[in-house]
Amino acid sequence: MAQRQAFTFKYDNVTKQISIIDHNSNPGAPLLVDPSYPNTAGSVVVSSTPLAEATLSSEINYGIPTGLPNSALTDGIAMTPLLNNSFTVTFQPDGSVIDGVGNPQGRAMFFFNNRAAKGTASAVSIMGASGRVKIWRYSSGANLYAE
Repeated sequence: MAQRQAFTFKYDNVTKQISIIDHNSNPGAPLLVDPSYPNTAGSVVVSSTPLAEATLSSEINYGIPTGLPNSALTDGIAMTPLLNNSFTVTFQPDGSVIDGVGNPQGRAMFFFNNRAAKGTASAVSIMGASGRVKIWRYSSGANLYAE
């Protein structure tokens, strides 16, 4: 936001890697509907981080473990399905997250370690209109994801 540029957060479920993509001042809906999105002309990957070492990456799962609630989080945002094995969210220069026609879009990613699914179930949600990011962890006592 400080740079007034669009940035994309991308989680690749195959490589279990998170990338940050700088769109070099390409804002708005046209960016989101570009066939090469999120790797549009002029875009640069400024950061790429694996969630785990290669030997442990098979333990990380995108989704909600069996037996846990799969309804929307208390902020009203439900799990966003992967598209081409990726979870992608682009923050606009004003911090908001919009869809291809300019409407605010809430998104959430859920993940867990399959060796201790209930104990590691977590989520990250993004409020579309404001771009506010929330971190959640499953609480077995309350049987819900708590901020």
